[in-house]
Order: sequence, then C-alpha cells, then structure tokens
Amino acid sequence: MKTTSQLFDECLSNVRDDVKIELDMSFALADKIDMILREKNISQKQLAEKIGETEAEVSRWLGGTHNFTLRTIAKISDTLGVKLLTI
Repeated sequence: MKTTSQLFDECLSNVRDDVKIELDMSFALADKIDMILREKNISQKQLAEKIGETEAEVSRWLGGTHNFTLRTIAKISDTLGVKLLTI
C-alpha cells in the first residue's frame, strides 16, 4: 500500500510543467500582494472597497490559485501604488 506522500508524488509527476509554473506564479503573486497589504497595514476588506470588489473575492485571490487577469493585476497595482509585475 502506498503512503500519502508516495501518492502525492505520483499525482504531482502527472501534472504538466506549464501547470506547475502557472501555480508557482499564482502563489508568488498572491504572496506578494499579501506582503504589501501587511506592510501598508491594509486589510483585505479595505483593498476590496478601494477596487470595488467583495472581501470574499479578494480572499479568493490571496488563496493562491486564482487565475489573475491583467486587468485585476493592474487595478491592484494602481490601488496599492506598487508594480506587481515586471516583464
């Protein structure tokens, strides 16, 4: 019988590399936004109010698996006064 760790490793090995990269990027962006909110002492609720979204939506974004649109990233960047992406 396989251990949980072995099953997880087996599942992970079946995930395409581009999906892994997408998830890494999504989590990194969510972590960066969360860090900036903490530094600026801004709550998720305050961010939501400033950009016209619900607190629940912002919470989903910061969960790390949200597929951010460029529009959303631009709104967050503008609101927080930071550059979230560099290309």
